[in-house]
Amino acid sequence: MQKNQIALVEAMIFASRGIKKQDLQKITDISENVLDEIILQLQKKYNSSEEHGIELRNIDGFLRFYTKEQFSSEVSKIVRKRSLSSLSEAQLEIVLLLATKNKLTKSEIDGIRGKDSYNVLKQLLSSGVVKRQKKGRGYIYSLTNVFKDETMVEELVKDLGGAELDYSGS
Repeated sequence: MQKNQIALVEAMIFASRGIKKQDLQKITDISENVLDEIILQLQKKYNSSEEHGIELRNIDGFLRFYTKEQFSSEVSKIVRKRSLSSLSEAQLEIVLLLATKNKLTKSEIDGIRGKDSYNVLKQLLSSGVVKRQKKGRGYIYSLTNVFKDETMVEELVKDLGGAELDYSGS
């Protein structure tokens, strides 16, 4: 293992704001064993040291640097966050569905809510909260990474002890 490999992996994780180990392997051409060693080294460096205000976490298969919890209130003062309180009740309902299920079709959203979601989804799309991908004859909706970063909605869902986050794509 070379020092520049460690720095490369560190830079890739930082710049990506969340990357799968398999993708790191493909991009860097580092063997799985060496990559596992590098990840462990980085976790040891950041997670157990009080010299760093960030930690490397693997959440649902994505490696990402996060602010350590003891600094979160101070950091939140400078991080621009979109307020969840600016969303209507219907918009918030869909955002929380997508935060817990990750990806849903319009018909799945309608089925869970018990009403048509076309206009609400249209508003969320135009404001950059939700994105959609073509799948067959319909679309799959999910939260944008920018929105997730700005609001930390996933952490909010976990903190509330509500639903489990499902990243299986169901």
